[in-house]
Amino acid sequence: MKGTRDAMEKYCHVSKVASRGNPKYNKNYRNNPSLLIMLENGTNVIIDVGKTFREGALRWLPEVGATQLDAIILTHQHMDAAAGLDDVRGFQRWKFDGEKRLGSVAMPLFLSSECLKALQNQFPWLLPKATAVIVDEGKPRVERHVASFQVTVFEKFSPFTIGTLKVTPLPVIHGEDLVSYGFSFTVGRTNVVYLSDISRMLPETLDYIRSKLPPTDVLIIDALNPDQEHPVHYSMKQAIVMSHEIAPRKMTYLLGMNCDAFPLHDDMNRQLRQKHGNIQFAHDGLVLET
Repeated sequence: MKGTRDAMEKYCHVSKVASRGNPKYNKNYRNNPSLLIMLENGTNVIIDVGKTFREGALRWLPEVGATQLDAIILTHQHMDAAAGLDDVRGFQRWKFDGEKRLGSVAMPLFLSSECLKALQNQFPWLLPKATAVIVDEGKPRVERHVASFQVTVFEKFSPFTIGTLKVTPLPVIHGEDLVSYGFSFTVGRTNVVYLSDISRMLPETLDYIRSKLPPTDVLIIDALNPDQEHPVHYSMKQAIVMSHEIAPRKMTYLLGMNCDAFPLHDDMNRQLRQKHGNIQFAHDGLVLET
């Protein structure tokens, strides 16, 4: 048993460090990947609201002055991207008649048709199917407080807008049975490509990024393990190769790491800085100025 304990102590070292102290000051403590885009006009757009959305939102949104959300974009239907949908109700804007609160404003939700179909089965009370309205006159109607959404289905490579933000969906493979979406967008003068869940890059997507989009300044990309290939996620080795392919002008940030497969956050970033210069681990609460 001692050998087992010693092995677990060594393998789980980063997780043990992550569990110590206040997560706000611990870069080894990681929630599900998510990205908040804050526009100059006060519009707040978030990409993905996974299982840890509520925890992360309560911890980090006040830090940047964001008390409400104005739109959600989903990469795909897995729970690490969508399980927090019902918790969004605490961050929706409200309609008022004078001082009387009338109800919440439906949250714009942007997702693929495949994602919508899956989530309608997983969250029927949030995303009811239009063709499945069943009324039982023998039961009372009860109004329940849940999140409300205004759904927009996007298509690959077809930009959509949220206020002044233009977003282009970028299809990638996230396991051979699922197309997930990355996104490109520009905030200020910074062109961002976000690829949080990828196991294989599609040639048409890489060509689109390199030939149809403005030059990438910041790449944010999936990196589960150091070099071991995984059926549904990039390894860091694959992410670095893709970073060289896309060639961001400023920085590549890695996210979605398996904590105990890597050294501690700061140690890993020192290694990356020495070897690759502009490639770094992201961390919860990281703010990128544009």
